Amino acid sequence: MISGLPILFEDSDLLVLNKPSGLVSEGGSDGQADLESLVSDNLGKEVRCCHRLDKLTSGAILLRKNKRFNRELGKMIEGHRLRKTYWAISRGIWPKAINRIETKLLHRKGRTIVDPRGKSALTTVRVLAHDTSNDRSLIELLLKTGRTHQARVHCAESAHPILGDPLYGTGETGEFFGLHARELKFRHPGTGENITASATPPSNWKPVIEAIGLEYN
Repeated sequence: MISGLPILFEDSDLLVLNKPSGLVSEGGSDGQADLESLVSDNLGKEVRCCHRLDKLTSGAILLRKNKRFNRELGKMIEGHRLRKTYWAISRGIWPKAINRIETKLLHRKGRTIVDPRGKSALTTVRVLAHDTSNDRSLIELLLKTGRTHQARVHCAESAHPILGDPLYGTGETGEFFGLHARELKFRHPGTGENITASATPPSNWKPVIEAIGLEYN
């Protein structure tokens, strides 16, 4: 544990943690804590995020503990060689025929929209389970690009918004948010080792996952 957060991978240069929902990755303001500052304070040195997760999104996030591989990590992120797999709980019964979503996304004033002037965004989708009793689905999203709010917008555009999404969903608020960065895969820039880091969803996902008939882990 670092600052109470589960460690998914760690060596002298890199760190993968399971970020909780409700914590910003970086740049906390007005006294608000952020992941970077919490981890930096805990380790007694500057630690930086290699990519971001939305405040509401939980799950696996990669941080660098020094500047040793700045260039290599930058190229890895820009080249989309950091494979990010998400789990999402969406409203409605997701059609298995919708397994690929490709649009152009434009982010303006804190919100992302589908717009021909935007940047290309591609998400592939795999249905993990349907919960017909509660009219929702557990799906796996693989983001081929890394646009702001990409997973959230693509689910909403498919008429199956993420459960608890106050911005692109049905306007509900509460503690539950149905998007989780389940897994990161990347080649270590120093050792060349293939790293896979899997993050257990938040505890409030457990009854939802078990109701669907899957094991919570």
